[in-house]
Amino acid sequence: MKNIIDEIKEGKKESFKEFFEDFYPILCSFAFRFLKTTDKSEDVAQEALVKYWERKEDFEDVKSVKNFLYVVVRNRCLTLLKQSKRNQDLSEIKTLESESFLKETLLVQETFNLVQKAISGLPDRQREIIELALKGVKNPEIALQLNITENTVKTSKRNAFKKLREFLKEHYYLLLFV
Repeated sequence: MKNIIDEIKEGKKESFKEFFEDFYPILCSFAFRFLKTTDKSEDVAQEALVKYWERKEDFEDVKSVKNFLYVVVRNRCLTLLKQSKRNQDLSEIKTLESESFLKETLLVQETFNLVQKAISGLPDRQREIIELALKGVKNPEIALQLNITENTVKTSKRNAFKKLREFLKEHYYLLLFV
């Protein structure tokens, strides 16, 4: 069975669309850590994915694609920041250029991806409840919004957290660093 990178390499636009839809929000979030603006972050993420499509034959696996995309996004963000701060203090940019900032940002990003994947694997009702809870919505409000009892919210949350712990247990070491 071919993997998605091989299919993209062959020019299959449906596979690229699937990859784009999965990875675009991740790159937007990564760019936002640098730019602090949604519009520019979305533009940078889209540009990076277009560059990947243009060079799709150069990549053998997902890891090399992800590395490429993160580097492209980081470099573009730094270029935009330097352009906007031409006559200002550049010490903030030096921090953003540092290897430690990149490692920390990638660690946070990969952890976010892992948790999102775990949440997306929950049954619909549990996923809905967890997503609302992560937005800070309290149990009584969740119950009201979803037209269920507060006890159902509590039970669903407990079951969802049990499933999330099970899914994430192999990655607990990563979660310790965030």
